[in-house]
Formats: sequence, C-alpha cells, structure tokens
Amino acid sequence: MTSLRPNTVPYAIPMPNNMGIVRYILALAVIIAHFGTFTGTTVWFPVSSYNAVGGFFALSGFLIYGSYLRRPGDICGYLRRRARRLLPSYWATVLLAALLLVFVSTLSAPAYFSSSGFWKYLAANLSFLNFLAPDLPGVFASQPVHAVNGSLWTMKVEWLLYLSVPLVALLAGRSLRRSVAVFCTVYLLSSAWRICFLSLYESTGRHIFEILSRQFMGQLMYFYAGVLIYYFFDVLMSRRWLVISVCALLSALSSFIPFYSETLGPLVLAMIVIWFSMTGRWGIWEGRHDNVSYGMYLLHAPIIQTLVSLEIIPLLGIWPSLILSIILSFTVAYIVETTPSHLFKPRHSNKIIK
Repeated sequence: MTSLRPNTVPYAIPMPNNMGIVRYILALAVIIAHFGTFTGTTVWFPVSSYNAVGGFFALSGFLIYGSYLRRPGDICGYLRRRARRLLPSYWATVLLAALLLVFVSTLSAPAYFSSSGFWKYLAANLSFLNFLAPDLPGVFASQPVHAVNGSLWTMKVEWLLYLSVPLVALLAGRSLRRSVAVFCTVYLLSSAWRICFLSLYESTGRHIFEILSRQFMGQLMYFYAGVLIYYFFDVLMSRRWLVISVCALLSALSSFIPFYSETLGPLVLAMIVIWFSMTGRWGIWEGRHDNVSYGMYLLHAPIIQTLVSLEIIPLLGIWPSLILSIILSFTVAYIVETTPSHLFKPRHSNKIIK
C-alpha cells in the first residue's frame, strides 16, 4: 500500500487477514487472567485481560463503524445485524449457566429453581443488567469469587458502543476534518472520564468509582481509536514499521508517561492490535474454520469456576487444569456458536463482523 491519503469511506478492509487469530489471542488473555483470579494463582501472559478487552473494543470500532456507513440511514437494519451476531450466544451463555449450575449449587433442585435469586439472575443478565444479580443461589458461594460470569459486564458496554455509532456518524457528517475532530473529541472526553473517576477512586477508596471508570464512557476511547485507524488505515500501513516501532517505544516507556493508560495507551494498543491483525499472512489459515473466540470469551468463566467448585484444580495441577479450561471453553463455544438453533443467525466470516 503506497497511498498517503486517508481512506475513502466506507472502506473495504483487506482480506484475508490475521484478525481471527488475534481474537483468539485476546480471548486467551482473558481466560488466563480469570483462571488466575479464580484459582488464586499467577499465570503469566504477555497481554493483560484489561488490554485484551480494550483490544476487542478497538477491533469493533475498526470493523463496525464502516459497516454502519455502508447503509447509514438503515439504523434498524444495523442494530438487527448486531443483534443477530451478539445476542444468540450471549443469551445461550446466560441460560446454560442458570440451568446447568444447579448441579453445583448447595440447594436442592426444587429450592434452586424456585428461588427468587434464580429468576433475578435470569432477568438481570438477559437484559444486560448483570451487576444487579451476578450470583446464582448456592453457586460458588464458598469460592473467592461468587459471581457466575464476570465477563458479561462488557456486553452492555459493547451494545452502548454500537448505539453510539449512528449519533457520532451524524455529528461527523461527510467531511474528513469534521469526522476526525468528532472522533478525537469523543476520545478526549472518554480519557477525561476515566482520569476523573480513577482520581475519585484513589482519593476516596470507594470501589464504585473504579467500576464507573471502566464502563461505557471509559471504553469509548478504545472503540473510536479503532475508528480513527479505519479512516487512516492506508496511511498507517504505508509506514507500518515506523508505526509499530513508535508503538513499541511508547509501550516500553509507558511507566514514565503520566496517565499513559488513560491517554495515549488506548490509541497505542489499538494500533498494535490492528497492526498484527493486518500485517503479513501468518494467521490467514484460521479463516477456513469457524471462529468461536466470542463464545470462548463468554463461556470460560463459569467453566473455570465449576472446575474450582469440583476441586479439579488440586487433583490435576495448575497447568493441566488451565489447558483443560481452554479446551472446554473452545468445545462448548463451538457447540453454542454452531448449533442448529442459530440458523436464524447469518453465516459469515468472523474476520469481517464482530
């Protein structure tokens, strides 16, 4: 690519690419982090779970904004396509956990299914209000983490990011200069939000401020960093080795840069994730198979928690248990994502649509 001009949008993202494998790496980072949390161990991985979540949001911005621009007036169609992609697996995850975890509950089956906690869990989690009922009655109650699935909080953020696209696109208009100004403004507002609430958390010690710092407003900068890269993809790729060198340098010096994680960090992370996704052909073989990284992300937490509850970890050891967790997460995700009940969900390559 030799063009030094911004892309004419909507822009056809080059295919094939390595994005499927990058998604698996990001999902693996979250699985390993949660495995350590649930088992009280430390397993090193080069990508943190927080950066993995940010990387997913950056990929969403890179892919989804252009998808909306292809039919900018069709908001209902846009939301319908997003719902078809995300909701079946999400709802299946909530329902499967609610039904199958009766076998590890300390309550009897009749008491479990008649408990108000069971119905609250279903109502809250099916409607993305996970924080209202993160636990199931008698499930994981004696474990360090009681929540059934700590990954689900990101899905309401994902939906709010999708809902932001029509409004931001309307504000951005067709002018490149105006679009960039709008994206940068959103990025800066998101950065200010995160800095503000983290400062409140540090000064008061109230955990609610830390939680608020990483909700929807705090994640906008990852999503719209991906959008900015979408607009300037050819420019960045024409200088790809300079770009990755600068990103690597900034990452190495991040501890010396004030508020790096809340300012430059999301943009740098987005560029690194998309750079690896779109540079070379090292991961294109994955495109011949169904990508179930989304399902792995959704399903791994209750699987690991169940292994802990059944005391499988001390029986097998840390590394065999981690490998078993990954295999089970992949297997169950494959079944859920490819089950015939998803016939109403259109088949597609996960390289293009998240």
